[in-house]
This record gives sequence, structure tokens and C-alpha cells, in this order.
Amino acid sequence: MSQSDWTDPAAYEHMRGYEADQFAAEYLIRNADFAAECQRLASSPLTTGELAGSLEFAARWGARFQNLC
Repeated sequence: MSQSDWTDPAAYEHMRGYEADQFAAEYLIRNADFAAECQRLASSPLTTGELAGSLEFAARWGARFQNLC
């Protein structure tokens, strides 16, 4: 598997117009611990409108998700 050079500014050109929340989302989706915790949340049943994740999750990651289905 090839990986791009993270030190190459061209690799981040697509992020030039990002707002703060978009940068935060990029950080989170690249974080293995966050991804693993989200995977666990995704496998938990929720009712429509219920928030996924505990208050500790929200404090740790600065994010909570609502089941829209």
C-alpha cells in the first residue's frame, strides 16, 4: 500500500478553504482511537433522534452523533 508524503504541501491543497470544523473532522477521521470508538457506537442500536455516545465520548472527542434513521 502506497502512502502519500505527509510533508508535501500539495497533499493538503484540497483543504485550503476548510473552516475550523472541517479541519477538526479531518483530524478525527484519521485518528485510529476515534474510528474504533465510532465503530463500536455504530454497532449499538439507537432509536430515531437518540444521541450516540456518552457524555464522556462527547468530552473526549468534542463530537456526538444523532441517529437520523
